[in-house]
Amino acid sequence: MIKITNLYKNFGPQTVLSDINMHVAPGEIFGIVGHSGAGKSTLLRCLNGLEGYDSGSVKIMDREVKDFSRDGLLELRSEMGMVFQTFNLMSRKNVFENVAFPLQIWKHPTAHIQERVMELLALVGLESKSHERIGNLSGGQKQRVGIARALALNPKILLCDEATSALDPKTTGSILDLLDDINQRLRLTIVLVTHQMEVVKRLCHRLLLLDGGVTQAMGQTEDLFLSPPENLKKLIDEDYMLIPGINIRLMFPRNVSQDSIVTRMARELGVDFSIVGGKLERYHDDILGFLIINVQPEHLERTIGYLKKQKLHWQLMEDGNNPYPHVAPEV
Repeated sequence: MIKITNLYKNFGPQTVLSDINMHVAPGEIFGIVGHSGAGKSTLLRCLNGLEGYDSGSVKIMDREVKDFSRDGLLELRSEMGMVFQTFNLMSRKNVFENVAFPLQIWKHPTAHIQERVMELLALVGLESKSHERIGNLSGGQKQRVGIARALALNPKILLCDEATSALDPKTTGSILDLLDDINQRLRLTIVLVTHQMEVVKRLCHRLLLLDGGVTQAMGQTEDLFLSPPENLKKLIDEDYMLIPGINIRLMFPRNVSQDSIVTRMARELGVDFSIVGGKLERYHDDILGFLIINVQPEHLERTIGYLKKQKLHWQLMEDGNNPYPHVAPEV
């Protein structure tokens, strides 16, 4: 569906994307992840021709984007809906008119527009809001309108640029559920740019991690979170409030998530551990558990030895006071 090969993009003398290689399969939800300024949105905009590129290849449905004419790019964009962080809705138009706008631009018959818009509003749960002014909607409702509008022309690909960054956690969850439902119901390919780790874990089948326009990792979401590379580990660590000392993050799949791992480890080693935090996390269609424990320096070596023996996924977490940054993670 999407294939990028050796992609380079410059803004003047600055290289913002360097040798990017990735592919997205039909029906896949693919995440592009990284800190602000990593090049995520620029990469996304290269997919639909809103940004050009200096070298390499961007193929959408086997067609090279840089070879499209102006009219060809317009046609391509009609096959690639886009959802924005700031909604990009027209405040002077009501909900129905916002969703209808792409169809009107492409001169669809009035009867088709009426039917299609109401079909989409039903899909996103806003049938009763069709004549509501945009200013009267909540943030989550505005994003649902944005999603409906992006789907108006029946695209094959949906591009989401930080689509949940402006929303509270509860609303974010409902939007992710909607995108997941759309993906399954319509078999729509979704490419999602985000810096929010909960979004990636919950929705994305695979992900590309960018830092400074350079690929740091790419692979299955669950695999990368079980054994995160350094740049992804930094993003993960930002989600948690750590305490001074040596914090160890344990990650384990569903089949061992019910075991009393820390209790058994404390009993067998004769060591007391402080539990910093933990929960069960949804990784698309699976549930994984994690637990963060704090260990005293004199018990670190024995603790790591035990974790290795049990073949558990673990990683040291940095809090600025970690005296053992040289200890490598184990998988």
